[in-house]
Amino acid sequence: MRNRSTIKRSAMGLCAGLALCLAALPAQAATVTQLNITSESVSLNFGPVLGTLAGTFNQPGQLIMGQFQPTPNIFQPVQLGSHLAFSIFSSSGQPVLNLLPPSGTTTGNTMTVDLSSLFAGLSSTSWGSWMTPATFGSLNIGGIAIGSFNQATNAFNLSWTHAFTGIPFLTSGTFSLQGTAQVAAAPVPLPAAALLFGSGLVGLIGILRKKLTPA
Repeated sequence: MRNRSTIKRSAMGLCAGLALCLAALPAQAATVTQLNITSESVSLNFGPVLGTLAGTFNQPGQLIMGQFQPTPNIFQPVQLGSHLAFSIFSSSGQPVLNLLPPSGTTTGNTMTVDLSSLFAGLSSTSWGSWMTPATFGSLNIGGIAIGSFNQATNAFNLSWTHAFTGIPFLTSGTFSLQGTAQVAAAPVPLPAAALLFGSGLVGLIGILRKKLTPA
């Protein structure tokens, strides 16, 4: 009886250890495959002289990971201010740049998306001497976008800031995207400790069955 009781207590201890080990597993990253955009915001800072040009829009669109998308495939151009049309596209930026297509992951309630290859095209009905199609027709606005992710609904809210250099008056821009994401869940690997616990538990169960089985 004492051996039987000891084996039972050992088996129960291993079960409890295995449960604790599994419960302590960190959240696994899932790969983002597509962002289904429902709204977006843009804020361009032209410095103390010209001020800020900003807008919030509800233009639906899709941003697909792992590929470049020309305008207007991400979303249709939106009106920014009284005379500017704003559109975005993704590109490697060659030959000057060598950027990778967008990619993203989610970990728990956080989403991180590399949008370094995101560009904006600005077109105007009244170009000025400092604001020309050659300068503002293809602006790299990309960055590492970080924000919230709802694991139940797949809703996301991403934002990032880009600093501009060499562009007349334009110093920085802040951007945000909202919508729902398509994700591909990553397999959850069992840690070595969990495998060890499981092996020990199987062995104890075998011994227990032999002990409890009448000869």
